[in-house]
Amino acid sequence: MTSIGHHPPITAIVGGGRGCEAVLRMTKEETLGRFGMSVVGVADINPNASGVRYAREIGVEHITTDYRDLYTIPNLALIIELTHSDRVRDEIERTRPRYVRLIDHFAARLFWELHQAEKAVIEQRNLLNQQIEAEGKRIAQIFDSIPDELLVVDTDMIVRHANATFLKHHGVRLVDVQGKSYDAISKSLRGEPQIDVVERAFKQICSRKEFSSSLVHRHFDSDGKAQYAAIEVAPLLNPDGSLTGCIEMTRDISHRILLEEELKATEAQLKKFMELAPLATYVKNRQGQYIEVNRATCTLLGREKREIIGKTDEELLPEEAATVMRAEDQNVLQAQAQVSFETEVSLGGNTIVLSTIKYPVLDAKGTVSAVAGLSKDVTAQREVEAELIRTRGYLQNILDNAPVMVITTDLDGRIVSFNRHAESCYGYEAKEIIGKLVIPLFRSREEWEALLGRVVHGGTIRDHETTRLRKDGSQMTVSITLAPLKDNAGNMIGTVAMSRDITERQALINQVMQSERLAAVGHLAAGVAHEINNPLAVIAEITGYLQDLTEEGPAVKRRQLDRELQEGLPKVAAQIRRCRSITSRLLSFARKSEVRREVADVSTTLDDILPYLVKEARLAGVQIHRRLHAGLPLVCIEDLQLEEVLINLIKNAIHAMSPRGYGNVWIFSTNRGGHVVLTVKDDGPGIAKDVMARLFDPFVSTKPVGQGTGLGLSICYGIVKHHGGEILVDSEPDQGTNFQIVLPAVREATKANQRDRCLGPDQVP
Repeated sequence: MTSIGHHPPITAIVGGGRGCEAVLRMTKEETLGRFGMSVVGVADINPNASGVRYAREIGVEHITTDYRDLYTIPNLALIIELTHSDRVRDEIERTRPRYVRLIDHFAARLFWELHQAEKAVIEQRNLLNQQIEAEGKRIAQIFDSIPDELLVVDTDMIVRHANATFLKHHGVRLVDVQGKSYDAISKSLRGEPQIDVVERAFKQICSRKEFSSSLVHRHFDSDGKAQYAAIEVAPLLNPDGSLTGCIEMTRDISHRILLEEELKATEAQLKKFMELAPLATYVKNRQGQYIEVNRATCTLLGREKREIIGKTDEELLPEEAATVMRAEDQNVLQAQAQVSFETEVSLGGNTIVLSTIKYPVLDAKGTVSAVAGLSKDVTAQREVEAELIRTRGYLQNILDNAPVMVITTDLDGRIVSFNRHAESCYGYEAKEIIGKLVIPLFRSREEWEALLGRVVHGGTIRDHETTRLRKDGSQMTVSITLAPLKDNAGNMIGTVAMSRDITERQALINQVMQSERLAAVGHLAAGVAHEINNPLAVIAEITGYLQDLTEEGPAVKRRQLDRELQEGLPKVAAQIRRCRSITSRLLSFARKSEVRREVADVSTTLDDILPYLVKEARLAGVQIHRRLHAGLPLVCIEDLQLEEVLINLIKNAIHAMSPRGYGNVWIFSTNRGGHVVLTVKDDGPGIAKDVMARLFDPFVSTKPVGQGTGLGLSICYGIVKHHGGEILVDSEPDQGTNFQIVLPAVREATKANQRDRCLGPDQVP
């Protein structure tokens, strides 16, 4: 005989019908958990039965028409009888080897019904309630614990080992039973035995070294009759034949012992099974009378067990609920199938929602002999669900009435929600766009993929200004905050975007920027006039001298006049070119719409604007110092907008130091990890702390009333952010001010591919 404590038992099946095929499939698919078995043989008088055919298909080694041939299988430990024939079962019981255990068709059917009931309970389990899930698992464990228990006891009747089934059945750990007295463990876990056969079994083993049995279990067949199981005790021998202890196993020996002993053992087993069930578990006969209930059922009905057994639903429940229950019993009896339903029941003065699963109990002939049921009070769960629905509606109402566009998508870019403000702004109705890709709202797929990639790898994108497309094809400028949408486990499941239509605001800002530019042109006009006066003076001096020479008449030598013309005319031409350059730079600065380059050279930009600012700085007693990094790459910004930012920052520094009549402005740059950092620093009076927090807000100014609009820094901030950059400020009172402009550098830029290498303001590196 081979121990099966740590290995799947070697098993053979008698009866090759659908039940055999079902057992083989569960074994092959390993759905039996630790109750798994190794089926190596199948016997059936019909070699073409479905189970026999499947056994051949999966390669079962021993297939025969005579079940007795199965006894020759090495290490055979278990026979499962699935013929539904009491005669065959009795014949196997009579002829099988003593070390081979038998599970008859009733026990197998009960296991199947319990397995199916477990699946039904699991399917009903609601993910919203963790307690229901835990209870479902507990039911699954109870149903999965049907296989036999195993105890190893030494000659002093001390427990040396217990298998997992035993531990699960009795809710104990191995350390709780190992090394303890068998008698104490048996009494504490199983109660006092009616027949004291344990001592007798050990005496038989010690004297004869043969098997003995003792009664321990009971269960009910499909007719509600009690069937009994016994503890079979087998000797453990050393190689020299000496006894070291025994193995206690469970098997059906109902026909070998007195009916009273079998009834008491089986009742104990069924009672334990029923009482451990956390759901109200009960069995009713075809007449609707309760023939077995567990403690949970008594608690649910508020009655003692003796007050329930033999009664019907009409005697225990309100009329309406009893009618529903009886009708569902009839559905089970007629359809021979499982049913699930919910109904409201008034119990103990309270109305509860009862969720019930009912399934048929079949006898050996396949006839429904009883109805089993599992019921659960799900009132609290339904209240939670109702509250969730109310909360969802409340939150949806907030979203629908929010003054911003709120759009959520899944990771594939499909729209999941689309609030009313989004409908109003985009022109789509939610029902026509939910479930579709969000890409039509963008100018290109690449823009969406770039934004999604940035959210996945970098988190939330805040106040990103870009252009979106309405249903009618028109464009609108929006400020968008895009964030990852995560589930309860913290996994990203999509995105949530909150947007504001800033089309009108952007147009207003553009107008203000142009007004600021025209104002700057006015401020620069004096400098331009001064720059042009110098070359005009040179031109006037040369032309006046030449005119004097021509007026002297014939007395002037022709050669001298030619020499003076050759020397003076190039100087006049040079001064004219100088004037043209000055006016060209001024016109270029004033006519913003004529320049559309998307990249700028910091050095060139400073060359264009510093001549206009040096004069103003000199008049204020301020010196401008310039130190740029050699080989500085181009930056991703329109050159005129970069001019706008630099002029604002430099003029602000000059104005801040004008009252005291001296100071310095330093302009320097560095190349830092794909970005150009341009710094404008001064040693002026600094900025107060209360102003620092709102420095970039519109209409915030440190200048006296009437000398500034308060829009300059706000415009600078908008320009830099629009081009994917940052503008940082560090200042302390009386410690000067340090502005840093961080702009994306053009990647591997050449004159031929500047536009392709520079990412636009609506794209993300």
